[in-house]
Amino acid sequence: MYTTKATTLLSLFAAITTINAGVLIPRQNGVTCQTSSGSPDTGDVTDVINQIRGQGGLCPQTNGHASDCTTLVSHNSAAISICGGTDPEDGGTSCADIAGYANQIQQDCLSDGRAGGTYTLSASQRVEVIHS
Repeated sequence: MYTTKATTLLSLFAAITTINAGVLIPRQNGVTCQTSSGSPDTGDVTDVINQIRGQGGLCPQTNGHASDCTTLVSHNSAAISICGGTDPEDGGTSCADIAGYANQIQQDCLSDGRAGGTYTLSASQRVEVIHS
């Protein structure tokens, strides 16, 4: 019985892997690290996280042109942006939540004293920790 279940699971995994072979399937929500030597210093990232957390309220994405990104805060080498569609009815995303997403990027993507990446909120919106 154990062998049958294990074989069935392996067969199912092989089928899914074959279907998705060669196709990068992004996670619905989560962090994508993009840390490089050009990424912001982690101390500066901590500063912008604290800065946006201290703002309180909502942080709207207001740039409906080209990049579809609004830089919310920047300090020395680091900036936090929110990107995606703009919705005047929405009012924005909680600044405290954005600080949490940026912190998750910093924790997951820290490498050699630098951190950079994206937290995907939905198919149409993301938070970025970038070089300013």
